[in-house]
Amino acid sequence: MSIALRKCRFVLIPIDYDHFSVLEHADIIVEDGRIACIGDRCEKPRGVDSIDCSEAVAIPAFGNAHTHAAMVSLRGYADDYELFEWLDVVWRAERFIDSDAVRYGTRLACIEMSMGGVGAFQDMYYHPEVVAEEARRAGLRVRTGPIAGMHSLDLRPWLARSNHLFKPVINVHALYTLDRDVLEEAFENAKRFGVDVHIHLSETRREVYLVRRKFGYTPVEVLERMGWLSDRVVAVHLNWVTSWELQYLARSRAKAVICPVNGGKLAVGSFPPFREMIDAGIVTGMGSDGACSANRLSILTQVRTAILLYRLSYWDTRVRASNALYAATVGSYLAMGFEPPTMRVGAPADIAIISLRKPWMRPARSSRVLSEVAYSAEDSDVVTTIVGGRIVWSADRAEEVLKEVEHCEKMLSRFIDRAEEAREKALGSEKPPFIKKS
Repeated sequence: MSIALRKCRFVLIPIDYDHFSVLEHADIIVEDGRIACIGDRCEKPRGVDSIDCSEAVAIPAFGNAHTHAAMVSLRGYADDYELFEWLDVVWRAERFIDSDAVRYGTRLACIEMSMGGVGAFQDMYYHPEVVAEEARRAGLRVRTGPIAGMHSLDLRPWLARSNHLFKPVINVHALYTLDRDVLEEAFENAKRFGVDVHIHLSETRREVYLVRRKFGYTPVEVLERMGWLSDRVVAVHLNWVTSWELQYLARSRAKAVICPVNGGKLAVGSFPPFREMIDAGIVTGMGSDGACSANRLSILTQVRTAILLYRLSYWDTRVRASNALYAATVGSYLAMGFEPPTMRVGAPADIAIISLRKPWMRPARSSRVLSEVAYSAEDSDVVTTIVGGRIVWSADRAEEVLKEVEHCEKMLSRFIDRAEEAREKALGSEKPPFIKKS
């Protein structure tokens, strides 16, 4: 499929975590899934679909480098708990999860993400084969795979399905929830099959305490001392890490993913040292986490929240729009093992088109557009999302998409009702401490 994005008011081209360049009044020609030309001298091939971008900014598609997509069915289900109470409430509901709940939850999530400019996501949840099917149906890139302690970690069937839209990963919930032999199997198989381990790490202060009590070391130290820390690790959260742990991560070339909204929602009490991670050379991406904790799968929301929470936590303005946008686009794709959308000739045509036709996106100036995307843009401003040269979301499909959303909700109603019943039976009072604090 060929596409011509004509007269883009602005095109944001990522250079590194600190720099973007901005083109004005530029065309982008997409052929065979990649950018064939970008600039003001592109010739439009005959018979190519054209999109007028004269009042829009073209940016790299976002990567949602950590989520539990099907948990959209639990949006608003457990809003007012810290993590360990939240886990207890949610795990009660997840007893009723089946493949249909995952299918229609993931389908709804893919719609939400594509409408927000997301081109790829990394998922940790039940029935990962269903997640992969739904991502393919939506035209999104996905990295998912078996969960350690729950599924076979023989990656050969997963690797056989690997292509430009799908990559396998071994999902490990956390060091404090799994036995040592399960963890060893996960990391050994990652090495054997040449895939990454996707793991929650140092999310809360209590997690650090539990891991130290279990292993004698902090979470990153455990990976280092057990020989598990390598460039095959994707460490998610890192809200409670030390300066020397950052050195371990950097030296091993492990990747990191931060989930800003989730940390605030679950009252984790700290924020990742985002600027220090960048300065250490750690590939850092951004994720939404699941909609049960973050409510939305919006990466644009994560972008501005990352900037604000870093500044609030560290009294430091060194995290800026460029840092967060690079992490949310190129950084996230790199953390997931996908070729990044660098907005250059030959790069994958994963592109989000954001309208400038709203008052909060004006004045439209090249010197301000990076700021306006990071601080002002909403998911509803994304009018087109392209993945691999294919249009996966266009605002003119809104009515059609609404019907699909309503169908998903209908198909999820049985699971949602059972989850509500489980919560009512379990709670008995407004907020009991199901998991006692040590």
